Amino acid sequence: MAALRHPCVGDLLYGADPVLAARLGLTRQWLHAVSLTFTPPADGREVTFTSDYPADLAHAWTSCEPKADRDGDR
Repeated sequence: MAALRHPCVGDLLYGADPVLAARLGLTRQWLHAVSLTFTPPADGREVTFTSDYPADLAHAWTSCEPKADRDGDR
């Protein structure tokens, strides 16, 4: 993604904005799948896995939302 000038948030090694990472309180790359769906070749039945954001990413996400979104004003 860095080659496309879109580094992962928090990926300071490959060009993410260190000021943004600090403001969000991130000390690692923002890599997390909230939902994954795929079809395993063994049985061909689609499966889905979901996972909430870890605490650090959840905090960063809520700090990015406009105040209206956080307060439910929309």
